[in-house]
Amino acid sequence: MSTPIFYNPKQNVVGVSSYSPSAGKPARFAELMQHYAHHDYRPHGPGLHGVTPITREEMYLVHSRSYIDGLFALTERNGFNNYDPRIPNSCLWTVGSLLSAARWAMENPHTPSCSPVSGFHHASFQEGSGFCSVNGLMIVAAKLLSENPGLRIGVIDADAHYADGTIDILQHFPSLDKQVLHFTAGQYFHGDNPREDALEFQAWLRSAIAETNAFQPDLVLYQAGADSHIDDDLNGGYLTTKQMQQRDRAVFRGVKAPLVFDLAGGYQKPTDGTIFTDPVLQLHRTTLRESDTSIAHRIELLKEPK
Repeated sequence: MSTPIFYNPKQNVVGVSSYSPSAGKPARFAELMQHYAHHDYRPHGPGLHGVTPITREEMYLVHSRSYIDGLFALTERNGFNNYDPRIPNSCLWTVGSLLSAARWAMENPHTPSCSPVSGFHHASFQEGSGFCSVNGLMIVAAKLLSENPGLRIGVIDADAHYADGTIDILQHFPSLDKQVLHFTAGQYFHGDNPREDALEFQAWLRSAIAETNAFQPDLVLYQAGADSHIDDDLNGGYLTTKQMQQRDRAVFRGVKAPLVFDLAGGYQKPTDGTIFTDPVLQLHRTTLRESDTSIAHRIELLKEPK
């Protein structure tokens, strides 16, 4: 068994004028994973799972109509603070990837699923920012809840930055806030004291997992950000490579619910521009490995009473 990856080339945009590489990361990650499918431990081969795009109307579930319409009309700046005409359409596919992966995970609760996308949690009800044009986390939660209002959804956001957009949307929609339990590491840890932050983060994560399990969610969305790494180029994180591996293992082997993860942030630069020297992709690869190796543990975990 292995972690399915939900990817379509339309969720990728190359050459966006931005400090963030996130718009072009899906294709680079998919290429790297296909390479290692042939040359490494992964058994699932070069095939990737298909993606069904969302619609613009589904974006209205958590964003203002004026913002979304302006985004597509190129009168509103996207999350990269520009008017690149490729970005709005790609968002239909990035969120579609997360939604497709979430649906699969709910049908196959023992195996986490991967949506190789980034850039969600800074997008608020009225605008995009911080390299996030729309909030796919909240769109997916709202879409699933519109189909089944009794669902409970957890969000464990381990990206290094505060999920201000997610918080804004939950405050804007009280009914959504009642059905979604949200944790954001960026609220507490900023890399000012990496050693202390790393220790406190581990305690925070244990608590977040325990509270999430007590909530008894039907699905958990996990933002496995690579920007929490201590060598990250944007702000500098607080976790070593080994500690990030332990973070992912704790989530995959601790959450007693169907689980889908995305890649979130990461800003370290490759030494020669290739996918093989890209430290961010290698951190995401480690996350995928932890997902793969945790499947057997999750089979036993989900047998336990909630």
